Amino acid sequence: MDEKTPGQDQYALTYDAMKRANISPGELWLHYFSMGGGVDEYEVNAYLHGLIELPDHERDCIAQAVNELFDDLCREQGAPYSSGHTRHGD
Repeated sequence: MDEKTPGQDQYALTYDAMKRANISPGELWLHYFSMGGGVDEYEVNAYLHGLIELPDHERDCIAQAVNELFDDLCREQGAPYSSGHTRHGD
């Protein structure tokens, strides 16, 4: 039985969020890079397709970039916190 690495679910869910918001790999990489991301566009694309693994910091930076672009594009209410508040000041 194959065991999943910590990044396997993360890349798949990140890619899914990207597709739902219609974010292109190029748009994602540009935003990620502007935030200080440290890998090139080719490596980000390979990660999103599960071809390579990246360190936690880079995976989280990619996820943050997707979340920021997702928020900008979708303008949907985010997930609630345990306090009942959402990210948009509910």
